[in-house]
Amino acid sequence: MASPPNSQPGRSRRAPRPRRGRPRASARQAVLAATEALLLEGGSEAVSIRRVSARCGYSAPTIYHHFGDKNGLIDAVLERRFRHMLELMQAIPRGDDAARYLREVAVAFVRFAVANPDHYRLLNIERAHQSPEAVPSAQAAQALAKQALGELLREGTLATSDLDSAFDVLWSMLHGVISLHLLQPERARANDLLVDLALDTVERGLLRRQTR
Repeated sequence: MASPPNSQPGRSRRAPRPRRGRPRASARQAVLAATEALLLEGGSEAVSIRRVSARCGYSAPTIYHHFGDKNGLIDAVLERRFRHMLELMQAIPRGDDAARYLREVAVAFVRFAVANPDHYRLLNIERAHQSPEAVPSAQAAQALAKQALGELLREGTLATSDLDSAFDVLWSMLHGVISLHLLQPERARANDLLVDLALDTVERGLLRRQTR
């Protein structure tokens, strides 16, 4: 009896390509994981399409298709990580006390930055020149703080009508605290106390004293 096609000794069916047919979401996740690993190992200079391809096993054309270029890759990594920060902030109860809410949002931001120093440094130092829309979650987190400042303005508690300047004051103080922790961690050991002192200072400058 003749052997069926492709059943002769020494012959076998073509092995399936390992990446073909896998869900697009799996490809994106694998590429992002490889990019993040390279970022943590050597910063943005360690990231290239070729290195990401070698790390994750997906071809360069596939990576370009999903993310466009190296900057698109890095922005996608930052968005994925900062989305978690945004979710933490969104979980904070709004309540009726805008000042307390703003303080809790600020504390959540500092704790996230301290826990993710490489991502924070990359977003706010190395890529500070990028388009604000590149990392939507980071922009949405800023919007939460600005909304709280707007509530304080409407209730007559904010000491200035310039919301942008009020936000810049808050941001400058928080960025300073985070930078101190990143650059000189031995001086920022009592981190919670340092954050409380910084926010007390901001509140004394930005909030009107309540009279009874």
